[in-house]
Amino acid sequence: MNYLLDTNAWLQLGQAPTQIPLRVRKILLAENTIALSPISIIEIAQKQSNGRLTLSAPLEEWVSKALFDGLKLLPLTPEIACDAYRIPDFHGDPADRIIAATARAHQLTLVTCDRKLIASPHVKTLSTR
Repeated sequence: MNYLLDTNAWLQLGQAPTQIPLRVRKILLAENTIALSPISIIEIAQKQSNGRLTLSAPLEEWVSKALFDGLKLLPLTPEIACDAYRIPDFHGDPADRIIAATARAHQLTLVTCDRKLIASPHVKTLSTR
């Protein structure tokens, strides 16, 4: 396992995988296991509930399908929660902080299109731009 998907990358894989560049999809397909933070499920549920996101299926069904074989859901640990706010000069979004701290705790490369995350020297990233 080498990669952690951020929420947007997971959403794209679940709804429109061709939006992720082919070079990134090839890298991800070569992996036996890709990881996800549970905060991503919360973000999807929040966006769907407030009308900012339309899913291709009801929420629970979409999440069940999007948690595909080979996608490992990592725990949100006290270490991750604390590290999320130790990262200096970092993203203000709490979910992005948790996702980045999860990548750091497990020494994973974060798959993201978020410019702030990509620009950070504190987390290794693979850009989906």
